[in-house]
Amino acid sequence: MDIVVRISILLEKEKDGKELKLGRFLKGIFIVCILFTMIMPSQSVVAAELTAQQNFSKKVSAELNKYIKKSGGKVTLQYRDLVTGDTFQINGKTPNRAASTIKLPLALYIMEQADKGKINLNQKLKYKSYHYYGGSGVIQKDRVGTSYTIRDLVKKAMIYSDNIAFIMLKERVGQRNFINYMKSVGGQYAYPNGQNLTSANDLSIYAKRLYQFSEKSARGKELVGYLKKTVYNTTIPRGIKGTAVAHKVGMIPQDRIYNDAAIVYDKNPYVLAIMTKGISYEKSQKVIAGLAAIVNKHHETKVSANYFKSNADVTIYQSKSKNAAVGTLKKYQTLRILSNQGTWYQIKFGKGSGYIQKKSVTALLNHAVSGWSANQPQIGIIKMNSIAPVIDKITAGSVIGYINKNQDYYFFKKENDFYGVDIGGRVGYIASNYITELNVSK
Repeated sequence: MDIVVRISILLEKEKDGKELKLGRFLKGIFIVCILFTMIMPSQSVVAAELTAQQNFSKKVSAELNKYIKKSGGKVTLQYRDLVTGDTFQINGKTPNRAASTIKLPLALYIMEQADKGKINLNQKLKYKSYHYYGGSGVIQKDRVGTSYTIRDLVKKAMIYSDNIAFIMLKERVGQRNFINYMKSVGGQYAYPNGQNLTSANDLSIYAKRLYQFSEKSARGKELVGYLKKTVYNTTIPRGIKGTAVAHKVGMIPQDRIYNDAAIVYDKNPYVLAIMTKGISYEKSQKVIAGLAAIVNKHHETKVSANYFKSNADVTIYQSKSKNAAVGTLKKYQTLRILSNQGTWYQIKFGKGSGYIQKKSVTALLNHAVSGWSANQPQIGIIKMNSIAPVIDKITAGSVIGYINKNQDYYFFKKENDFYGVDIGGRVGYIASNYITELNVSK
């Protein structure tokens, strides 16, 4: 009989009322202790598993907040991993003056319209006297009446942050259409009450959209190319040396405003938007560079994770495409990453390797799974005669994945009627009835 039930029966037999109350109290305490003991092992297992994003958020938050406190002023920040979708923010939705970062969504809108055939980038627009605006740019040095193609105006607005080019382009598309576009793609602040406001979150949305647009459109690539050539490179690019950065700055020196929104072309690309207020013009650039360096450092740690856990049943492919499926990994399985290749993870599988899309799994810095293969020597090759389940142990094992029919696979031991294989660094077993051919190495 269960010990908890036994004690419950004994305590219920107490005759005296006071003793009965005391007995029930003691019973309750005892049951809680038993349940706590039962729960604790599972909690320790969970604690032993650390996702790369959890570690990133904790570490980057602590370091960024310490840096911001030391630098003074107000900082808002938004990070978006363009492969996994992970995000991190510090007051990311708080509005601030956009300055010239507003030119980014306008240029994106125009290039998307051109892609749809609704705008001709070779159309010429004439510079008129009422277009004049001082500050950044090169057109202000040209003669009023000079004509420019829309493409040239976009280029000048991105590379030189040209204010006159921006005014001419916004006039061409219409401010109301531009506002509707920003709202349609997720922008929270689109000239509210006529004010040129935005947020780090809004800027990250525009940068993410540009990245996705550039992945499928030549005009998107063209726009990214302009942003990589900007003459303003004392902010995010300075903090992330050796990595290509496409970015748009915006500053109002007299009001101590400096912003930057960037696509960082790391092996695992990400978006970073930083907005500062109340920091001097010179210092703000150094602060943004310092913030970018901190984010990039922890991003690099995140993407160097050695393990992953499947979020659902995940297809394993022979190469970095969806054309050749070779197997399936079951939900909530942990495997070792062989290499990090863009939007894919490479794992040990078959006679070589397989590939899994990063978006289908969660990266782990450490794990709570036993049964790793430790690079066992290959002693032969087996071939599947049907879809073969791979189990984690021979007796009462659980299925951790499947190998598709006609797939060849290295094995490293034979145990009873099972063949031991390496699936993503873990020991797996395949029953002999799923095997049609056997080739043992000499």
